Amino acid sequence: MATKAAYYGTKPPTMLKGAASLDFPSIAAAGQHELTIAVTGAAVGDAVVLAPPAALTAGLIANARVTAPGTVTIRLANITAAAIDPAAATWGVRVIKAS
Repeated sequence: MATKAAYYGTKPPTMLKGAASLDFPSIAAAGQHELTIAVTGAAVGDAVVLAPPAALTAGLIANARVTAPGTVTIRLANITAAAIDPAAATWGVRVIKAS
């Protein structure tokens, strides 16, 4: 079994976290919308792990990325043929600092 150093180098990665209540507007069929969460210390190029709400509406797909220093952008895409108005919910993110 490889050691932690084999995966992380000399130290483990830094993990940052953030959460916010987001209220996405109605998203048109085959449309998308983006909202942001502030995460102090996040930098463009860092990896993001998204924690969507448990009750994410069927037909919606989410992804996240760091788009500016301290800003994680969540994109919600509607893959259905009808508009979807998702309920306001708490979204969480973890940012893994690039080495």
